[in-house]
Amino acid sequence: MRDCIEVMAETLVAFQRGEIAMPLRTVFVPPNATGAMAWMPAHRSGPDSIYAMKVLCVIPGNPARGLDGHQGAVILQEGETGELRAIVDATAITAIRTAAVTAVATRALSRDDARRLAVIGTGTQARRHLESIPWVRPIERAQVVGHTPEKAKAFVDALRTSVHFELEAADDPAAAVRDADIVVTATTSKEPVLHGTWVSPGTHVNGVGASQPSSRELDTELVATASLFADRIESVRNEAGEFRLALEEGRIGPDHFRAELGDVLTGERPGRTSAEEITLFRSLGLAVEDLAAASFVLDRATASGAGTSVEF
Repeated sequence: MRDCIEVMAETLVAFQRGEIAMPLRTVFVPPNATGAMAWMPAHRSGPDSIYAMKVLCVIPGNPARGLDGHQGAVILQEGETGELRAIVDATAITAIRTAAVTAVATRALSRDDARRLAVIGTGTQARRHLESIPWVRPIERAQVVGHTPEKAKAFVDALRTSVHFELEAADDPAAAVRDADIVVTATTSKEPVLHGTWVSPGTHVNGVGASQPSSRELDTELVATASLFADRIESVRNEAGEFRLALEEGRIGPDHFRAELGDVLTGERPGRTSAEEITLFRSLGLAVEDLAAASFVLDRATASGAGTSVEF
């Protein structure tokens, strides 16, 4: 995770500089299916050029089966010849790089004195964010909000001995959010799980889950009043349900963005401008992040002799 945070920071800067390219992802939702399939291509130019394609099935019912909701592969191909270089498990790549990007955003946008964390969700991303955020801020206390109090308690009980800060299951979601300096939403909800009236001045919010136009985790009040940062503005405009709904309701305009995260990292645009400002990072997940994470894994595997080599 620590390595991936730095890889993601470097990648977002490279993307902003045009060294990595990608289109919007394509999502296929078949009729009568239990989920959806997405494919996300990207290309890195330069002497180390490479193509990447993530093919991902998103299956909301998987957690009840004891499986991650994201299943698939990241395929890497040589940039000059197109030769197949690697096939990497997309479940692990997605889980780690998503939380790593949130950590990059939190380091850039939260207050330096942020110590208290609230996580809404009890799945893989909730667990990974409890791992990633403490790498960039000295978290002293984290509260977890679940779909039910029982889910939150079971989640916390399973993790309590593996973290180095106070970890609690929250009985009152609103109170947990009001007490937090940093908030992460990591659910598949179709209706808001986080309301703007809950968020205290100076809080940094990371909206991570519900990444389809028909879903949303954040209410319109929060989207309209917070300073909005995107991993990619085009992605948020096309794929973020809470942004599209706030636009339809007339609460925001199409340019309701402070900046892309890459602009903040390069210093081209400001991040947080005051201790009282509420900042919101809306993460959709980018193919360039999958390319960089999988490429990093391939380099490490090649150097250490890990993985399985196959001759064709």
